[in-house]
Amino acid sequence: MLNRKNKTLQLAQFLTLVASLLIAGQIGFTLYQGSPFCLNDGCKVVEKLTRVSPLIINGVGLFFFLVVYGGLRMARGELRRLPSVINNLLVAALGVEAVLIGFQYLVAQAFCAYCLSILGFVVLLNLLLGFRQIVSGVLVFTAALLAFASLDLQQPASGQQAFTAGVFASRPGLLKYPEHYLFYSSTCAHCAKVIASLKNSGRATVHFNPIDQVATIDLPQTTISASYSPALNKALLTSLGIDDIPVLMTRTADGWTIRRGETAILAALTLAPRPESGGQSGISTPPSSQAGIPGLDSNDGCRVSSECTSTAPGQAVVR
Repeated sequence: MLNRKNKTLQLAQFLTLVASLLIAGQIGFTLYQGSPFCLNDGCKVVEKLTRVSPLIINGVGLFFFLVVYGGLRMARGELRRLPSVINNLLVAALGVEAVLIGFQYLVAQAFCAYCLSILGFVVLLNLLLGFRQIVSGVLVFTAALLAFASLDLQQPASGQQAFTAGVFASRPGLLKYPEHYLFYSSTCAHCAKVIASLKNSGRATVHFNPIDQVATIDLPQTTISASYSPALNKALLTSLGIDDIPVLMTRTADGWTIRRGETAILAALTLAPRPESGGQSGISTPPSSQAGIPGLDSNDGCRVSSECTSTAPGQAVVR
């Protein structure tokens, strides 16, 4: 029985040490690069939506695992000698992780791979400390998760952070208003046509929020952002029930306006063609003050979840 306990606590010590080294490595990487190491887009989304610096969060995590490691060493291979504060700390850690997981699922709508790995270490450590620890951990984790899920965490669509965190590039205009945010994809020909048309107009400020990874934009006088989150842009459109691009969100002194589709956006930018006076058929121009989300023609935009590469004649897709 003693050997089994020794092996269990030895494994727990090893896992705690690995977790500490992982967090220490993340802290070192953050200090060296200026931003945490992200295995997926979810890490960047979660980072931009938290108010606490990643260095502080990782510092607290490192201190936590070092304390647990010290407590496991004090046990000397016997669970009965393990300080009760270690059991309580591990259960409390499950409650914290429940809140973080709830935040990623309900608010960020993206999971951080690094955060999930830390959760894995906390769960394994609780499992290794016996049945009573497992029961306590499950109860605390479930209670914290349910409490967090019961909160109304919906953010207004006009939240400035939801837009700025996803801005890849910006082109300043001559006027304060209107201020445009263009949501687009590098594979969408309709999006490329809207971007190309902006070369003829520089009065309004335009920010570009791609839903996929892009490296450049074929538009003069634009400033590229050091970092941006395409996953956050995609999540924002999903939260608004929008599954087509391009989308133009315009801020004015009176509020926000949302337009979908190439025709509506070009009309808002006063670039859409008008019908000729001879009664010939053409594209009607919606009023620039159009509010809400207008209908989208199937040939006027692309699905967020798929590529749209049917490029118009003489029009190249912007990447």
